[in-house]
Amino acid sequence: MKLQPINDIEGFKKDVDSGAVLAVDNRGLDAYKRKKKQQAAVLDDINSIKEELTELIGMIELILSSQQGK
Repeated sequence: MKLQPINDIEGFKKDVDSGAVLAVDNRGLDAYKRKKKQQAAVLDDINSIKEELTELIGMIELILSSQQGK
């Protein structure tokens, strides 16, 4: 594959054999990967909070049911 620069367009090159235009600037890809990683971390935090809330609700229900039996 031989890539040729495209006039006046940075970050893209043209494959001479196939005519395909390819993005060769990885800054956008890197930014996308960073954003996805941050989103995954936030989702992990949210899921952890959900699990903890479920446990707390279970504990509260247990306490309330034991007090009603007195």
